[in-house]
Amino acid sequence: MAQAFPDDPYLSGFWAPFGAEIDAPDLVVEGELPDSLNGTFFRNGPDPAYAPKPGNKYHVFDGDGMIYALHLENGKASLKNRWVKTDKLKLEQEAGRRLFGVFGNPAFNDPTVNPMQYNTANTHIWPHAGKLYALMEGCPPIEIDPENLETVGSETYGGAVAGPFTAHPKNDYETGEMFAFGYAAKGPASTDIRYNVVDKDRKISKTEWLSQPYASMMHDFFLTENYVIFPCLPVTLDLMRAMQGGPMAAWDDTKFAAFGVMPRYGSGEDVKWIEVDPTFMFHCANAYEADGKLHVEVAGTKRAPLMPSADGSPPPVMDARQLLTRWTMGTDGETSDFKETVLGDLDMQFPRIDDRLTGRPYDYVYTNVASPGESGRTDGFDNYARYDIRDGSIDVYVPEEKTVFGEGVFVPRSPDAPGNDGHVLVFGWNKERNVSDFYVFSADDIGGGPVAKVNIPFRVPGGFHCSWMDAA
Repeated sequence: MAQAFPDDPYLSGFWAPFGAEIDAPDLVVEGELPDSLNGTFFRNGPDPAYAPKPGNKYHVFDGDGMIYALHLENGKASLKNRWVKTDKLKLEQEAGRRLFGVFGNPAFNDPTVNPMQYNTANTHIWPHAGKLYALMEGCPPIEIDPENLETVGSETYGGAVAGPFTAHPKNDYETGEMFAFGYAAKGPASTDIRYNVVDKDRKISKTEWLSQPYASMMHDFFLTENYVIFPCLPVTLDLMRAMQGGPMAAWDDTKFAAFGVMPRYGSGEDVKWIEVDPTFMFHCANAYEADGKLHVEVAGTKRAPLMPSADGSPPPVMDARQLLTRWTMGTDGETSDFKETVLGDLDMQFPRIDDRLTGRPYDYVYTNVASPGESGRTDGFDNYARYDIRDGSIDVYVPEEKTVFGEGVFVPRSPDAPGNDGHVLVFGWNKERNVSDFYVFSADDIGGGPVAKVNIPFRVPGGFHCSWMDAA
């Protein structure tokens, strides 16, 4: 019999496990869904099927992957959700209890499951070349059937990807390629990075190896037209610390930050590392080249949110606010070329852009934000916004009822529509009524409120990343 979940801020409220797979075939729509929206919004996030093992504290990054698919067609909306059927989840469902330590820590694993690749597939849901993948950065992608959300199986690209694979690959919408990497690629806490280019036919066209200055959690990376940039930031990985019951990944402000700049089709020998004072980000909005420099817009902070110090203590909430930040650097490895500029003053979480402009100059960032002077942890981000990166101006939607927004995604009005001509789609949880809505904003008027809302008769719990697949 399954055990009750312990008292934890990420196992209650917005983040409380939902624990069910549901089909909702015809949802109520307020307003009118735009005719151009014909496809499916997918979102991935953690929904632990079982309570953590006794003595093992839960972490929000560790729940089992649950995919939500909200389909829009001919003005109608339907929703379904399914767990990603990883080997981990299947074993635990057979046992009726948690078998693995948090993050697969072998010090807490049931002896029947050692050793085994630990995959929750809970971080992103990513399309490429007609396929859909559930991603967690420690393991190969898991293919998901976009029609019924059934788990197809691991994608190793012919054996080329046997270990870690980023949860944040980048698609080049002009070439059809996908760019990806895996850190700790030669074992836990190793400094090895495997860099891959996957062509439009889903074949590996390039693999390169490089090493970061120290073992860090490299959650995201940056792509421009001619370069890739690997951020080595002060969340360190320490296998011995984990074996002694401490956090595998922990904030260490004695470490410098470093950015490895490499030509996108170059070799590992070409990488040049730029070392700067400690800084951090989980998520990149976009990177591009202008005026002979590399420019990267991120949700930047001086202290990693959600990540403990080496002694296990959590970060002060207000110290870990993430602000829209620009990092500017050269391509030759000179530290003096690095510059950090804060563009916004609202705590933010999930910056997204018009994905067609990935790696190229663009104008707008769409993101969930907290009210002025507040932090979005752990109660959630209660406003939704569009930043104009040219002048830092912001267009903010403030809902009448207390609402928590997740990550949004921009959908162009047509494949050849200009940037910002389209809609932004996002889940919002109504804290007062404990149900969720699916918001459809016009991208050029976020502050004006949604043009349509899909009413969901239950709470869609907190999650991570999302993507759109057009029906075509």
